[in-house]
Amino acid sequence: MRPSDVTSVDYRRLHFRVMFKLDSEKMASSSDCKCVEFATVDKEDIFFQVENEDLESDDFKKETNKCYQRMIQIKNNRFLVVDEQCLKFKEQNKEQCKAEDCRFNIQVYRNNDPRGCAVTLSVTSHCKKTYLVCCKNNGNKKEVSAKPLEQPLPDQILCSQHEAVFFMEVIPGTSMYRFKSSLWSGWYLSFEAGSDEEPMKLILREVLEDVVDERCCMALQNPENMT
Repeated sequence: MRPSDVTSVDYRRLHFRVMFKLDSEKMASSSDCKCVEFATVDKEDIFFQVENEDLESDDFKKETNKCYQRMIQIKNNRFLVVDEQCLKFKEQNKEQCKAEDCRFNIQVYRNNDPRGCAVTLSVTSHCKKTYLVCCKNNGNKKEVSAKPLEQPLPDQILCSQHEAVFFMEVIPGTSMYRFKSSLWSGWYLSFEAGSDEEPMKLILREVLEDVVDERCCMALQNPENMT
């Protein structure tokens, strides 16, 4: 199901559930039903979060068929790129947008946490190294970095807080997103404002629960639409 199949879509997190039958022939028992929550709505994809009784409440389980390649964009036509383990927003033209270093793989993880749609973000550099967007402590400062991915993350992450897991949220009334750290509550991926000529660094920013900081607002662009 895609947003184009829906007559009216408000691009926000939808907090309702849908009951569906696993087998149309089995109608007698309610145990044949599953709960589904719309966790995030994208212009081209709808990310479903399924309540799974097999998962502990603090587990993240990889959705093997839900990995989307997207470009992460902020204002002034700036896109997030990886450059020698640094993550920066740079101005990109159409030719530059064909490079792998600005095409992020958004891997969805299933979980029973109400905080949102759990995802990891990875990207491949010009030198063919794969990096994972991760939170880290630098003394007393909370930061974000591109961590070399030496081996794939496990299919099931047995914890509720992980350096590489973020909760993807749709900003109400828009088609913009923000990514909340699962490691530190209230901390979001953001950009550090600088001059118009300089790249903007990806950082972590603490934001109050009910506040939408525009420095945390990001758009997701399908690379296929940039050619």
